[in-house]
Amino acid sequence: MATTVEATSSGQASAATGPAPWYRDRNRLALAAGVAILLIALLAWFILASNRRKEEFAQRSLTQARSAAEAGNLPLASSELQKLIQTYEGTDAASEAVITLNQVRMVNGQNELAAVGLRAFLTGNPDQKYRAPAYGLLGASLENAKRYAEAGEAFTNASKTAGLDYLKSRYLVDAGRSYRAAGKTAEATAAYRSVAQNYPETPSFTEAQVRLAELTGGRM
Repeated sequence: MATTVEATSSGQASAATGPAPWYRDRNRLALAAGVAILLIALLAWFILASNRRKEEFAQRSLTQARSAAEAGNLPLASSELQKLIQTYEGTDAASEAVITLNQVRMVNGQNELAAVGLRAFLTGNPDQKYRAPAYGLLGASLENAKRYAEAGEAFTNASKTAGLDYLKSRYLVDAGRSYRAAGKTAEATAAYRSVAQNYPETPSFTEAQVRLAELTGGRM
């Protein structure tokens, strides 16, 4: 009897000491999961806040560089834009700076350098909203450099990546002009005809009709 009583007392003491091991393990796992979720949320917030600050700083730098360009200080503008592109790579402001920098280069007569810079930018697969302007500027720089066939291709790509009909048609008219200057009559005719057939409501429609008539002897 004494042994039985002792065993019973021992069992009761064990039960009174606390939860069973499986229950304690489950609590530990729940606590660990909660801490992990909190850490992930804090990391996400930190990255978001950091990216936001980076974009804000980049936009300020872009505004300053553009102000320098508007004031006629193109060397300073070029220097500031290049620093911005290197320092804030990956931001929207850096992508805009690439476009602006190459516009400055073209104003300075550096069309070949602008073409190299724009091609490198496009090779990096920029955001969709920057592709049409970059291709359009590339076409203009190549046209200024009298590389008309390449300019026609660039303008055609600008039309393909543009999001609005009036831009698509405008770039196609530019492509037609460059192809025509390159002696590529078939490509020029196709570009003008595309505008005449697909974009009749755009401002470029009339010009496309006139140029198409010149190339085809009046046939549409």
